[in-house]
Amino acid sequence: MNIYIDESGSINNHSADQPYFIIALLCATEKDRLKRAYKRFVSSHYDRLKELDELKKHPVTGRVIRENGKMFSGGKFRELKGARLDREMKRQFVEFFSRKPTFEIYYIKISTDRLTDHFCENTARVFNYSLKLALEFFLRNGFFPHENYSLQLDERNEKTESRFFLENYLNTELSMNGASVGRFDVSYFDSADNGLIQIADVFANLYYSHLLTGCYGAELSHLAQAGILRFVFEFPLGNSKSPDDLPSHPLSWKIQNLDSHSRTC
Repeated sequence: MNIYIDESGSINNHSADQPYFIIALLCATEKDRLKRAYKRFVSSHYDRLKELDELKKHPVTGRVIRENGKMFSGGKFRELKGARLDREMKRQFVEFFSRKPTFEIYYIKISTDRLTDHFCENTARVFNYSLKLALEFFLRNGFFPHENYSLQLDERNEKTESRFFLENYLNTELSMNGASVGRFDVSYFDSADNGLIQIADVFANLYYSHLLTGCYGAELSHLAQAGILRFVFEFPLGNSKSPDDLPSHPLSWKIQNLDSHSRTC
């Protein structure tokens, strides 16, 4: 199985206004079809994506509110970035990719405000450990089949000397504890060269944005009802839920009674 991974937020346990770090795992069931869909989405929304990537300044002070050049470089499209998409474009993104599902989404929700200073000293340790726990859970509970896995991640947030650590760590831990009989191959890419990592980036930002604003409950519910969003694994442990039984927290979402948990945005 091919799994494309990206994240949204930061691993900082002292950021009261941003207490989450989200990892999105995109499991491609038909990766060639998904790659073609990615190209169609970019081409059909090219002009609007370019507008969203333009430099934005405050109309009175002239202060730069948004830098340019995240999705386009030299006037040419480079990559999708979830943080650059406005609410309407995120809505269109969800609608487009849920028409003919060729993938599944699994989230790892890390509540950074519940992590200790010592644990957060090494952000790679937080990422690797929570990913290992989530994979073990998905394997033991029948979400993931027992086979070989190719994990593809964005290289930008990974130090060169630690790139081989995750692969060895997952193969050792998940084999020794009996969770998996398959092998895990871990590869790192410049996300600009991997469209499916870019899709994972947008989905990571979608859930992260909802946790901060409460504005994307309808989109997340739609993904769950379409069979795309399968599970939210929470770390630290204790509150992991399937999409039809998510906690009734003001910054969470659930399929039933969405109106009581989402905001008008």
